[in-house]
Amino acid sequence: MKKWIVIIVIIAIVVVGVGVWYFGFRKPAASAASSANPDLAVVNGAHVLYTVSATSIGNYLPLVGAVTGNTYNIGPYISGQITNVYVWQGQLVGMNQPLAKLNSTQYQLNYIQALNNYYNALLSQDASSVIQQYKLALQLAKENLNYTTITSPATGFIEHLNVATGDFVNAQTSSSNLITIIQNTGMWVTADVNEVDLADIKVGQTALITFTQLNNLTLKGKVSFVQPFATTQSGLTVIPINITFDQDPLKYGVIYGLDCNINLLLGTSKGVLIPYQAVFTGSNGQKYVLLQTSSGYQRSPVTLGSQSGMMVQVTSGVKDGDVLIMKVPSEFQQTGNAFRGVFRGRR
Repeated sequence: MKKWIVIIVIIAIVVVGVGVWYFGFRKPAASAASSANPDLAVVNGAHVLYTVSATSIGNYLPLVGAVTGNTYNIGPYISGQITNVYVWQGQLVGMNQPLAKLNSTQYQLNYIQALNNYYNALLSQDASSVIQQYKLALQLAKENLNYTTITSPATGFIEHLNVATGDFVNAQTSSSNLITIIQNTGMWVTADVNEVDLADIKVGQTALITFTQLNNLTLKGKVSFVQPFATTQSGLTVIPINITFDQDPLKYGVIYGLDCNINLLLGTSKGVLIPYQAVFTGSNGQKYVLLQTSSGYQRSPVTLGSQSGMMVQVTSGVKDGDVLIMKVPSEFQQTGNAFRGVFRGRR
């Protein structure tokens, strides 16, 4: 019981001490500052300093997109039995790299026979039409022989591998796609724009592409294609667009199929953003800020632009590096640290 009495007495002493400090030192100091500079009276309580930082102020359209690229579904040009498969799923392959091999015996025989027919026609001095016929047959036989080796049409990754040694493949069937390759160069982002925003979308617009999966990696890009007709998805009318990267996304770990958040820049204007709490209104209605100078604070009339949340655009009256005094909103006065957190990095 005595222990609790001691704790209560200590708390009482601390509270009284804080009160004496606040009313005996802090408030007179504030009053003295206000009397020395009447402009500071508008702050009327707790305040902090804010350092102005120049920026480009943009109007962004938020979108959701996905990384995509050229996809190649590879099937046989000729029929035959697979004798070798040279790749595996997930492998990176280069352009023209062999992927699989068909039994070439019959196609070699066909080529030799076509070659003999063509030379015999030349030696026999057959009619030009006959010679041309054998020449075309030879060309076809050579192409078919080359087709016994299936090669990659691009550099990329093996997404699907639907063939194994010993399989018989038929060039005549529509389900004969053996290998799917995703090209890993020249990837882009696809997104859908609502029809109400179509008038604001143009080829060449800047986009900021953010990947939350990659620690909020943000890359720049540009609108490269706006589909010339609309489509309907889940009851909404949308227009698909493509956004190309300004830099190679592979260098940053971006891969095919990743979702991303997009801010499409609709327009920019040069200026600065400052907290709205740093703006005051004079008796004549003129907006101004209080600039920190070597001799104290002085008024600087400002011209305001658009406001976004707790920040407002200033088009004239302040510049990069200016230090402003701003009042702390009443809802933050008991949690000043939280208020400072809103503007972290601005001091």
